[in-house]
Amino acid sequence: MGFFSRLFGGNDEGRPSAPAAAETGMPPILRTSRSGGYDKRETLVMLDKLTTEKVLLEEALAAKNSGAPYQMPPEADITVPSTVKMGGFNEEDVNEYAESLAAENASLRAGLLG
Repeated sequence: MGFFSRLFGGNDEGRPSAPAAAETGMPPILRTSRSGGYDKRETLVMLDKLTTEKVLLEEALAAKNSGAPYQMPPEADITVPSTVKMGGFNEEDVNEYAESLAAENASLRAGLLG
């Protein structure tokens, strides 16, 4: 179980898992859940923060590789989206997407430090 699965309370036990979006080459899809799920607005804010951090890290890494000055971007302040009773985003989809963004950000950050 990954960091975000623990953070968001995911439970992978006993469930067959579909191939990750990164494995299939397709972009991630956030499905709406009929009952329960993460609040859509809070989820989109969280994913926007992770995506913004990724873009800043990519720009800093490009600057480092070209020999230009750069600053290490701050880590995104991630808060767990609250759950709703109906019409939220599917928790498994959100967890998968957030974990993939966090892994990419960690890899980029490691490239800047090393």
